[in-house]
Amino acid sequence: MLVKIIPSLLLVSTLSFSAIMQEGSLYKEKQELMTIKDELNDFYEMKELEYQKNKAELESIQKEIKSEEDNIKRLRDDNKKILDEINRTITTKSMLMYDKMKLGIVVNIFNQMIKDDQIDEVFDIMIRMKNKRVMKILKKFDTKISTIIMTKMRIYNDNKMKENK
Repeated sequence: MLVKIIPSLLLVSTLSFSAIMQEGSLYKEKQELMTIKDELNDFYEMKELEYQKNKAELESIQKEIKSEEDNIKRLRDDNKKILDEINRTITTKSMLMYDKMKLGIVVNIFNQMIKDDQIDEVFDIMIRMKNKRVMKILKKFDTKISTIIMTKMRIYNDNKMKENK
């Protein structure tokens, strides 16, 4: 009986020792995994903070760009208004000058301007002139040019009516 008890006791002690050894190594592996997990969490938290910081910087830069873009648009609009006003002043002065000239001279000047592909400038001057004077000038032009200018005037008047509504 002792022969059976000693090997059984030896077997039980070996199994319990190996179970303790396994439990110790499992505990050690668990501790290593917890350490790795903590390191990863710290790393991701650090990267998240960097991301938030970079995101805030980018949003700030984006706001500055938007502000500068708005300033540029405002300046462009202001410059366009000034340029349009200058062009209107020049055209008005030209119109007054053409109103005082003899009809034949005005027609010759306009014909030359049209030959030089400046029909839009001629049109800009004519829309500011008195209707009676415009009709006299149109009678002196050839039919093709008169048709083009009349079409432009119709489109201009239609657009002007739409704006007023």
